Amino acid sequence: MSTPITQQELDLLAGYPSEIEQRDPGRYNYLGQDAAVLCRIKDRTMALFDKRYRAAREVIDLIAKKVGIDPENTSYWLYAPDIDGSSPIVAQLESYLSRSGEKVKLKRRIKELEDENSILRSLIVK
Repeated sequence: MSTPITQQELDLLAGYPSEIEQRDPGRYNYLGQDAAVLCRIKDRTMALFDKRYRAAREVIDLIAKKVGIDPENTSYWLYAPDIDGSSPIVAQLESYLSRSGEKVKLKRRIKELEDENSILRSLIVK
């Protein structure tokens, strides 16, 4: 089931121009009224999906840049999973998150060692 589009989403998508919306609106005049209405509905739906695609692609490009993948100059297939279901962005994110988890563990261990060091120093001074 699809969720209805909200006004907030419509406002956000308004910033993404669509080639479909820029076509001549009078191009259906030769069709019957019912066919013209259906074609207009189809065009609006395609324009909405086009805008959503452009917005999603922009977000994927931002994420790719954050994990060190240049979306402008890369051989990665960024916008769909590979044949095996993997994605280069997900692999880079997993690597990044595992490294940040290791950093947290290392910082915690350094803090423990600094505490032990300060205790030992205080015992040596006495």
